[in-house]
Amino acid sequence: MDEKTTSELEAILKNKKVLTQLEAFLDDLDEAQYPDAFRDYFFSLDKVRALSAADLIGKSGIERTYFYQLQRGERQPGRDKILALSIAAHLTLKETQRALEISGCGILYVKNRRDAIIRFCIERKLSMTDSNELLEQFGEELIR
Repeated sequence: MDEKTTSELEAILKNKKVLTQLEAFLDDLDEAQYPDAFRDYFFSLDKVRALSAADLIGKSGIERTYFYQLQRGERQPGRDKILALSIAAHLTLKETQRALEISGCGILYVKNRRDAIIRFCIERKLSMTDSNELLEQFGEELIR
């Protein structure tokens, strides 16, 4: 399966009528994993391109080698790394949710205490330090 947009994939899936067609669609989807989706999305954002690698590393708290591996597509970030980078780049909630979504990580869910705090921090453009202090204040796991 060529690299298709979500809308294109939804349209294809909608036209599948029987189980064998669904199985074929899922097999194609598995083969077409998009390992660079986060990297391509995140590093193409104007807010991210406006920051130096040193700024993103310093503001996110991500280890330098790990950051460059992400940038080269050699590693796939987990949810907390995506959150740290999003907070460091002052992405909007919508941009952060998209980064989480295309990475296969769960989006921030308002009914989850930790996620609600993180959403609050993102919407107010708090720093990583301030965000982690707020998480700690409410007894939630820090973003690492």
